[in-house]
Amino acid sequence: MNTLQAFSPALEVYSIDEMFLQLDGLPEQGNDLGHRIKEKVWQHVRIPVGVGIAPTKTLAKLANRAAKTIPKCNGVCVLDEPHKWEWLLRRLPITEIWGIGKRMALRLADLGIQSGWELATAHPKTVRRRCNINVERTIEELNGRSCLELEELPPDKKQIYCTRSFGSRASTLQPIQEAVALYASRAVDKLRSQRGLVTTIHVFLHTSPFEPNYYSASTTAQLPYPTDDVRLVASLARRTVANLYKPGREYVKAGVGLIEIQGRRHHQFDCLSTGQSEQADRVMSALEAVKRRYGKGAVFLASQGVQQPWAMRQHHRSPEYTTQWSDLPAVS
Repeated sequence: MNTLQAFSPALEVYSIDEMFLQLDGLPEQGNDLGHRIKEKVWQHVRIPVGVGIAPTKTLAKLANRAAKTIPKCNGVCVLDEPHKWEWLLRRLPITEIWGIGKRMALRLADLGIQSGWELATAHPKTVRRRCNINVERTIEELNGRSCLELEELPPDKKQIYCTRSFGSRASTLQPIQEAVALYASRAVDKLRSQRGLVTTIHVFLHTSPFEPNYYSASTTAQLPYPTDDVRLVASLARRTVANLYKPGREYVKAGVGLIEIQGRRHHQFDCLSTGQSEQADRVMSALEAVKRRYGKGAVFLASQGVQQPWAMRQHHRSPEYTTQWSDLPAVS
């Protein structure tokens, strides 16, 4: 994503390996731009990609398919004139058009529409009455009239919370501090994923509301400077929850929130403050790299505890087949 943002800040992550970019107004256009995008992606992430450029999202998907399947395209296809996409549409069955599934293809076949070109030349309003508005939009898009806006990335979160009920009630301070250190760590992971820095945290702690002598407390605490250093955030969270804790009670839930967040790119450093050190940045990058390679639990703060008897019970959690090697079923 970072590689493609260098070409256009307006982009949509469509799937794990597909993205749409808004290329209007760029001085470089056509095949030259397509090949430069292709080369940059290969240079930075070593993934071969196909690049399709067209005036609408539906035609861009069509161009991308051509880029991947037609050898003469050499990985890049530009559909910038009607006769170019007409040539492709005449050779494509209706099911190859983005947004047209097998069931819809059968309905369109009843109208005598079986190829991409027959769909493009159909009357939009007539098709809408027999099908739906999405097919009408597809027809407009196949004629170079954009109907589908770019669904850009959601804005960064202004607040990030991590809260959990304890697996068993906690009456002493140590397990509560371990829990909030873990919650702070998870919240910081989310913070770093949006390249943010936090200046204020919110910590809360409470007993069961369904029992006598219900106790609930919360407070905010200020960090010395905007940071994404998990060690600093977790340490402050532990100190803060210690001030909320009262002995003689059984606690059932705690949480940590990062409530004043600013983007790293837009952060302005105070000339009177040292701010986060380069060493802290290197440590956080190293921790992130280890987690990416060996899994989230490969490295963690000692203050989170090891046994964690207070952790939420997840005995019936569904296996994470797509993200955890350890959850894959064994076949003998």
